[in-house]
Amino acid sequence: MGHFHYARHFSVLGAATVALFLLGHWDLLSDSLIASFAVNGALHASSLALTLRSPAGNLRKIAFVAIAAALSMFTMYVGIVGLVLFAVVPGNERLHLVLGLCSLSGAITYASLIRIFWIRKFPPRRILAMSLFCLLATSLAFLARSYSEVLGGWWLAAAWWFAFSGGLWFFDTHPDSFRRSKYNGA
Repeated sequence: MGHFHYARHFSVLGAATVALFLLGHWDLLSDSLIASFAVNGALHASSLALTLRSPAGNLRKIAFVAIAAALSMFTMYVGIVGLVLFAVVPGNERLHLVLGLCSLSGAITYASLIRIFWIRKFPPRRILAMSLFCLLATSLAFLARSYSEVLGGWWLAAAWWFAFSGGLWFFDTHPDSFRRSKYNGA
């Protein structure tokens, strides 16, 4: 069954993607990367907080959204540090490395926050698997973005959101995943 109403969550996430597209299309967030990252984090966290199955206090939900926005801004700074650390790597390759680093660090910290706030028994293996799924989705979205001018920064965030939420849905509704079978095959 899961901890969230996932059909509702993906619907809210779709509406948030449209809002993110419109914000990018109208250049409302083009001046500040910090605000852009904060809005990205807050939109996804809001879509989770609004679709919880179990009742939670509004203060707890607001704290979750605020911390998620702060973690999203932290991810931007991880990217800035990554650009400096990988300075010896040529331009395009460095950009791919830093994007991957941001995707992984963002997914790990955000999933850990979800573990602290909502799903206490969420194993670290699942968090790692979700972060690898986000890495793959972000890399493919970045590749698609290089071939289309229509896809802006909103596209990377939306791809990451849906990859993260898809992984969360799978691992939350399939609690027996990553368990070893009783048979060793020998």
